[in-house]
Formats: sequence, C-alpha cells, structure tokens
Amino acid sequence: MLAPPHLAKRTVNAERAELADHADHAGLAADLPAWQLRTTLALMRAALRNGNALDDLLARHPALHETLDQAAAAGLAELTLDEALQRLDRRLGEDAAPSPLQGLRHALRLDAGGLGCFIAAAWADAEPALSALVDELHGQQGRPTRATLARAFGAATAAAAVQRLCAAGALQESGPVLVVPRTLWEMACGLPPSPAAFLHEARASLPTLGDLVLPTALLQALDAAPVIATARCWLLRGSPGSGRHALAGALAQAQGLGLVQAVDEAHARALGAAAALLGALPLVTLQPAPGETLSWALPTGAPGCAAARLPRHGALQVAGAETLRLDLPAPDAAERRAHWALALGRADPPADLVALRLPRGALHRAARRVALAPADLLGAALAAVEEQGHAALDGIARRVAPAAHDEPFALPESAREEFDALVTRCRHRDALAAALPAAYGQTSGVRALFKGPSGTGKTLAARHLAAALRRPLYRVDLAATISKYIGETERNLERVFEAAESLDIVLLLDEGDALLAGRTGVANATDRYANLETNYLLQRLEHYEGVLVVTTNAAERIDGAFARRMDVSIEFPLPDAETRLALWHAHLPAGHHIDGGWLERVALRCALSGGQVRNAALVATLLAVETGVMPGVPELCRALEREYRKTGQHAPSLDDD
Repeated sequence: MLAPPHLAKRTVNAERAELADHADHAGLAADLPAWQLRTTLALMRAALRNGNALDDLLARHPALHETLDQAAAAGLAELTLDEALQRLDRRLGEDAAPSPLQGLRHALRLDAGGLGCFIAAAWADAEPALSALVDELHGQQGRPTRATLARAFGAATAAAAVQRLCAAGALQESGPVLVVPRTLWEMACGLPPSPAAFLHEARASLPTLGDLVLPTALLQALDAAPVIATARCWLLRGSPGSGRHALAGALAQAQGLGLVQAVDEAHARALGAAAALLGALPLVTLQPAPGETLSWALPTGAPGCAAARLPRHGALQVAGAETLRLDLPAPDAAERRAHWALALGRADPPADLVALRLPRGALHRAARRVALAPADLLGAALAAVEEQGHAALDGIARRVAPAAHDEPFALPESAREEFDALVTRCRHRDALAAALPAAYGQTSGVRALFKGPSGTGKTLAARHLAAALRRPLYRVDLAATISKYIGETERNLERVFEAAESLDIVLLLDEGDALLAGRTGVANATDRYANLETNYLLQRLEHYEGVLVVTTNAAERIDGAFARRMDVSIEFPLPDAETRLALWHAHLPAGHHIDGGWLERVALRCALSGGQVRNAALVATLLAVETGVMPGVPELCRALEREYRKTGQHAPSLDDD
C-alpha cells in the first residue's frame, strides 16, 4: 500500500517556485507534476522489484517521503504501485489537456512509459535529491543509462522510446548515460526557450495569410487546397528579404502552430523536439551552392509541416516527404506601392520610395526607419539600405562613395550621350519592362560594360552613375571572392549578386576581365572547373535583376558571350585636347596662377589620361601649399615631369616654338 508516513512535507524546490511564478505563461505544463510523480513511482517500483522493502527504500532515499505525500494528495494512498501507475496513465492519456509534454508524446508516438524515459533522463538536474535512486538502478552520477530505463519502464518500451527521443534530439547519449538538453527541459516545464538556442514565435504573434501582400501567382498556389493538404514540407524560395520568413509564419499560423528556428547547427539536431514541445512549425535555412543539390530530412517529431527557406538557386531533395515549392520573386512596382502604403499607413506613398527596388522584408525594415524621419523619406530609406548592405556584403564587397555633385567628370560627346542613356535606362527599368515585356527579356536588370585605358574615368563614371540614381555603390573585392576551392567562387559571387539585387545597389566589378575571361580548351581538371565558373557567371548575369557595371582596360580578353549579355557598352577613350583642357580647369584650384594660354598649350601637347591630369594637378597644388602660394607654371611643370617619369617617359617641351 502507498500509505505515506506522517512526516511534514518538504518545501517545494526552486524549480517549482519558478513555475508558479510563470503560471500565466502560455503552454504551461500543468500536467508536469503528475508526470514527475508517475516517473518517480516507476523508479520506486523498479527498485522494489529486487525484493527490497518499502521502509528500507525510504530509509535509503528520504526524498521519496515527499513522493508518497504527493501520491496521497493525488488520491493514490490506498493503491499499490501498479494500481497507482495505471490510474495516473488514465489521467494522463492522449485525450488529456494539451501541454508541451503531451505534444512531445503525440509527435513521437510515445506511451506513458516512453515519456517517462524523457523525464527520468532530466532527473539529475530537475530533482537531484533522487540521484541516488537513479544510481541504484544502474545509473551513473544521477543520470540514467539504457539499463536504468529498461528496468523502470520495460526493455521494449525503453528501447523504442530512446530511439525516437534520440532521433528527435530530445535525448542525447553522453557515453553510457542519457541526457536531456537543458533548454528542452525548460520548454517541457512550460518556460520559453532560451534565445541562445531557439527563436520561437507564438501563434498569436504571427501574421495571417490575409495580412500579407503577395504576388498573384503565389496566392493562386496557396489556393490549391488539395496540394497544400498533402505537402509535408514547404520549400520557400527567394532572395534575402523576399518575405520567406513572414510567409512561413503565416503558414504556421494557418495550421494552428507557432514558428521555431534553431540558432545554430548544434541546436538544429533538437529542432524536431523543440517544435513538438512548443507546438510550432520548424523553419530551417539551407544554402545550396549554385548547381548543388542538397539532401535533407524533415526534423523528427515536428507536429505538422516543416518549412525550408532556400535561395533562388540550387536544389533540395527531401527524403520521404511531399513538398510544395513556393517562389517569392522580387515585387513589382504595384506590389511595392502596396507594401509602402501598408508600412507607412498612407494610400499614396512617394514615387521615389516606390522606385526603390527592395524586396518585401528589406522594404519593411527600411519603412521603420522612414517613419522616424518624415523630413527626408528617401534619405532615411537609403540609410537603412546602407546598414543592411554593410551586413550582407561585409568581407566580399566594399562601399564606394558616390561622386560628389561638383566632382569633375568630363567625357567625349559620344561617350557622354551613352552614359546619359544608361542613367535613363536605369531610372525607368520598371516602366520599360511593363511597356515592352517581350523585348525586355527575362530580367529587368541593367548590365553595363565600361572599357578603355587606365585613367579614363571608368570607375569615376560608375560613381557618377550611383550618384545620379541615388543608390549605394559597392565594388566587388576579387581577392576575397575568388577561391581555389571548388564551388567557393560561385558561392561567394552568388552572395554578392543576391545582396546587390535585394538592396537595389549599384554593383561595380572593377577589372572584370579577371572573371569574364574567355573559356579555354579542357586539358585538365583545372580548365574544366574554370569553365564551370564561367558558365555560372554567364547564366547569372543573364538573370541579374540589379544594376551591374563592369570595367576593363583589356576588353579583348572578355569572352564574347559576356559582351553579348551587356545591355550597354561605353568606350572611354583617352581624352582629346579639348577634354583635357576642361579637366585641367576642373582639377586646378580656383585662383591658380597659370595663364590660360599656357594651360591650353599643356592640354594640347601633354596627351595625358584623366587620372594623370588629376594626379598632376594634385601634385602641383601640394608643391604650392608647401611654399604658401597658389600653384603656378613652375609647380605644374614639376608635376608634369613627375607624372611622365612614372611611366618612363619624358615630358614634352612646353616652350614657345
């Protein structure tokens, strides 16, 4: 009989006090004390099967007095251990009230003894006073082994339960002992997960599908109820910030679930168990390289579907599960207008904000900054883009300051006309794509090739382009991007291209012939992989959605297939005498002491590039600053001699003939 000794009950431990403080927390494990009682009674029954008397067991383990008090309070005082366990099993049946423990039990198809294996494995931390009892049942340092669980719950039950619990990450084997990760036990107690392990969003905080502004094609796919009903995994494809997380949350909310993600790979092994305890849909982020096919298995124990957040490239094979692919393309102008209207609470968002080709997530993050700066809406949005760009491109691309309004920029007339046409095309990409969808092709991106000798203003033109468009400019760091490891170069470039598209920035590929060189014959494995990189770039540029500028001073080295994919090609020749004179006037400081006729002679006789003119003007000004005067003819002559000396040449005579 379970008649408890008449002893004063112990004060409840700190963990139960903490649970009482969180009694109003959603999902509180109200049945936890009953499960703890059932597990302790099962351990007592296993210890008594060795022929031990109850009094001897209580003498060795005084903490069991409280267990008997709890049993009496639960109306089990007059029952045998077997009868008490059977009555608890009926109370804790699958039709009991929902709780984290019931969610885990249902997801892993555990019986009462199977769930007891999970609770017993957490006993060393949850109830250290019972460690000696666990050790008596072949445990080690208060933690159970497989033998402990087999004795307490039956060999077959324990073996099946341990297998399922380990597969879901709810149990981990550390040598011979079984351990429950602490954050999972906290969730089993009804506490929120540690943010260092899992990111959880309760169902009440998630948007509904009706709250989202989505493309028509995606809405039609979501209306296909028979397809959705059979899907076990949602494949959400899109670029960074495309709204995959928000869509996953809405899909989870529609199923009556929350959303949970693992913070790192170590906790990802327990994502299924966390999802079961929290009643949440697991969301994972997978990054296959371009052309790569990843194999993935659904998290064991997930209570419903799972969602995988994927980039637009690569493929995913999900073992043993029906999948449904949902693509999130970049929003068009009409959808962006709807997002801005929703985010700002105004029906007529400014046109310059709508023109920002931001994806959904990046747009709403920018909108939060815009709401705080009503005086300069576009400036606030661009500041938010700058922050996101720094985080996304750190280490593989560098920020380049756009050209200042008064920064000198002189081009021959033909090149200037081409440059102005490029600016116009970039500004009106949406309108052009809408007016000529067939002629515009598969993408609304603009790819420009700037070619010409060094110092002719190609990089400066890219800076002026960014300034004219009011967009950030980033230069690809080729040293950090190109890798000797197979597939790493493509992965790095894809990261650059995705971020540039997602943030509507101008991307500069300086000295692009290093990447866009022609394909070679395949004589060895190195040639084959080099050609694979070229083929990847050819395909990626064809579908690039942003503004890309490629500069080169060796255009003949660029593969003809790349040249054909360029929308605009601008030749930057060495400046003629008239352009050089304009550059001298632009770069020399106001108030210089150089006669206009003499400066014309310099422009006529010194065939310098724009960069060389700038360098010579800078040196002449520096020499003058050192002597405390404005630059004159002597300083400019010395600067010209120095500039020619750098190229191994002699400066031409500037004396009157």
